[in-house]
Amino acid sequence: MMTRDNKKKRWLRMLAFAMLLTASVILRPASSRGSDLGFRVGYFFDAQALSIGMEVLNSLDNHSQWYFNPNVEMAMGDERNVAAFNGDFHYDLDSTSNTAVWLGAGPALLITDPDGRGGDTEVDPALNMFVGLGAKTGTYRPFIQMKGIISDNSDAALAVGIRF
Repeated sequence: MMTRDNKKKRWLRMLAFAMLLTASVILRPASSRGSDLGFRVGYFFDAQALSIGMEVLNSLDNHSQWYFNPNVEMAMGDERNVAAFNGDFHYDLDSTSNTAVWLGAGPALLITDPDGRGGDTEVDPALNMFVGLGAKTGTYRPFIQMKGIISDNSDAALAVGIRF
């Protein structure tokens, strides 16, 4: 039987591995990736968990209205711990403004740990649906995003971040 300390150590090892894997993929010079790097912090409401995450923002068309935004978020909270691997797509509603407003959706994989409450770690497919607002110009572009996560462990999350 795994103790609470052992579960936390295993969870932290998973978190470190996921962040290193993500960083190895997305931490390249901007000129070679043709995309933007971003970091985010947030809150998963049902899990009562603070989150940190990394992302890449890739334009899918010449007019910069469709984007692929893969990201990873790690949340540790009172109710449960969550690792979310997201393959999000979004559409910018107004391409003429310096502020982007977007709607999006995408598949996700959630790894949920009940944080020592006697349950086992679960791996579930999920669907993200979200809306966001952010700056489109400048070296550092802040953003805010609200999303609903539909899965066996459904949740809602709010994130603020910066892209560069």
